[in-house]
Amino acid sequence: MESGGGAGFLTTVVVLIALLLPVLVLFEAWRSRRVAIADDAQEATLDPVLSTSGMSRKIVFGMVVLTEAFLLLIAYGANEPFRQAEAKERQKEFAVEAAAHTYVQYCVSCHGVSGKGYLENIGLVGKPLATSALQATDPDEHKANVRMITQTLVNGRNAGAMPAWGVENGGPLNYQMINELTIMITEGRWDAVEALAKDKGVMSPTEAPITDPVAAGKLIVTQGACASCHAVSGTAAKGAVGPALDGIANRKIGGVADFNAANVKKWVANPSSLKPGSSMPPYALKESYLDAIAAYLATLK
Repeated sequence: MESGGGAGFLTTVVVLIALLLPVLVLFEAWRSRRVAIADDAQEATLDPVLSTSGMSRKIVFGMVVLTEAFLLLIAYGANEPFRQAEAKERQKEFAVEAAAHTYVQYCVSCHGVSGKGYLENIGLVGKPLATSALQATDPDEHKANVRMITQTLVNGRNAGAMPAWGVENGGPLNYQMINELTIMITEGRWDAVEALAKDKGVMSPTEAPITDPVAAGKLIVTQGACASCHAVSGTAAKGAVGPALDGIANRKIGGVADFNAANVKKWVANPSSLKPGSSMPPYALKESYLDAIAAYLATLK
């Protein structure tokens, strides 16, 4: 924004110079001629060389016009990249606003208002969408996310657990609507969804109490954010960034803390509290979810 403001100021200055230049040139020409020549002088005296054709004034005028054109061209060139960036940003905002309406209509019932899926409400069947992985800023990762989200929306996945929403598969979403949703998800613009949902009085389904902590913990660990870094044999969790969680109940947590429910909850919520400098990110989960994760991990012996 600061760069755009600087370019706007520069453009304004150049335009003002271009507008004032002919006025200043013509005024100076008139002033110098009136000072040097008597008021009752003839035209030939005023312009003895080219008085009959008026060429001197035409040349001056032509030079002024060329200079103005050059200055305006510079102003346009300096401002164009920022104009395009602002236009792109406006288009993105329009896309996000449209996507929020589509999401509230079709997606809230499974993924929740905040896009956290069953991490927001264990009763929701949708996977978390508001994740750092889907909002990656690396260009290659961003392209991969766009492709994956688009294909998932068009064709569905997980044997129908996520239905196909594309019109080519009988769904209600056309290419533009899917593209808008993809922009909103990869940009992490859940603020737009939350604002619209609040305005329309839409809420995520009421969460039922967790009656089976182990099952709930397994869902969170093997299909949530944990699975992107950790693996658990026989589940969908295939992450290879962090250590496999098989046998975790018989190991030190993070290599430093005894395995128990309290330390598991501390580790998930704030790893650095047990191991300063830990590369594992903190996860702000509900207390009931932390209890469920601890209960499930206790079964991995």
